Amino acid sequence: MDCKRAMELITLFINDQLNSEDTEAFLNHIENCAECREELEVNYSLMTAMKQLDEGTELSDNYIEELNHKIETCYLDELKRKRSCARRRVVLSVVVVFLVFMNGITLNEKREEEDRQFFRMIAGLEEPETTEDKSGNTEEQQKDGEAKFTIKGEQNGEHSEPGDTAAEDKPE
Repeated sequence: MDCKRAMELITLFINDQLNSEDTEAFLNHIENCAECREELEVNYSLMTAMKQLDEGTELSDNYIEELNHKIETCYLDELKRKRSCARRRVVLSVVVVFLVFMNGITLNEKREEEDRQFFRMIAGLEEPETTEDKSGNTEEQQKDGEAKFTIKGEQNGEHSEPGDTAAEDKPE
């Protein structure tokens, strides 16, 4: 931050109207720039004295001490804000890692179950899973129907394929 920008922010700082980024930059600047720090002290003393006169309160004995307290409070607030942000990032990171880990476990368990079913099917211990078509017939029912139709056609000395409408239309 340059001195011109710091001078523009003095009144906003005194009136607590700066956002956290501007406050941090302003405080860093006045810490290192004696001229801007002196300008802040003069403006703070004048503005605080006028405010106290308007409110009818007792005038302060030491405006510089009050300003130093205000600056210290701003530093502490900024530190708390940064720690809070860091804490949130850490918690978010832990949650993301946990979710990725749990997803991996779930996928691994599903893959292991699929492998077990496959090996059981190969070993003949388990029938393959069947799927249903639009009419609600399973693959096995479809195959049984095709086999019955073929057997029926072969009994009449005809050979037909499933879906052959000419063979289906002939009476027995």
